[in-house]
Amino acid sequence: MKIISYRSGLLLKKFIEKDKQCFTFDEAMTALQHGSATSVRELLSDMTKRGLLMRVKKGTYYIIPYEQDADQFIPNWHLLASCLSGDTSHYIGYYSALQIHGLITQPSLHEMIVVNKQIRPSTMKVKNVDFQFIYHNQKHFFGAKKTWIDSYHKVLCSDLEKTFIDCLFKLEYSGGIVEIAKALHAAQNKLDYKKLLKYCIQFDSQAVLKRLGYIHDILDIQNPIREELLKIKTSSVVSLDTELPNEGKYSGTWSIKENLDAETIKGAILT
Repeated sequence: MKIISYRSGLLLKKFIEKDKQCFTFDEAMTALQHGSATSVRELLSDMTKRGLLMRVKKGTYYIIPYEQDADQFIPNWHLLASCLSGDTSHYIGYYSALQIHGLITQPSLHEMIVVNKQIRPSTMKVKNVDFQFIYHNQKHFFGAKKTWIDSYHKVLCSDLEKTFIDCLFKLEYSGGIVEIAKALHAAQNKLDYKKLLKYCIQFDSQAVLKRLGYIHDILDIQNPIREELLKIKTSSVVSLDTELPNEGKYSGTWSIKENLDAETIKGAILT
């Protein structure tokens, strides 16, 4: 049975009333007002030992629901993205965003968080979940919105169109070109192509627009922005999948090095 002291209860009440599941040491100091740094630090340590709090990183704590066993409790890791990012602007992206958008059937214990400044270390582990911070410069840091992850919670996540832009840019964070193609095929009727074209132009990556156009072509997905993409395409050649050796046939339409056979991609979607 968990024992909640007066000061513990006061602290928990203040954050629960604000619907804050995660808080920092500085926020605890403000909430308790008259406590010294030493006494607040001791209180937080004691609350962690008694299973009321989980320390997710130095100076940051997550409130464990009273009825939950602290040893077994793992918070929804999408909710932890904000806690771990702190004051850094961020959004959940890449493979994790594909999962939130319902386009991945196998959840991953690896949360991808896009940030607008470098975070060190770039990876953290909470319980058995790895969190990876992926830096985007200001030109590439856009397209996020609050997105429902269950009936009660929203998180900052790349919208559907930006998710595909990001995934086609850094395939290594997205499960590879086959996973992206499967997701694109599944989402084809949900995409806002006007927004997708706008994002392609804003992101300004030839690799992204070439892979995007190529996948649409080989999967026979209706592509209302095909001609606009071809107009801004250059002749430089990019590999279809950066995780594979740079060898294979050349696709002239999209200036793609087909280092993964198109039939392999189509076969993965049909099975």
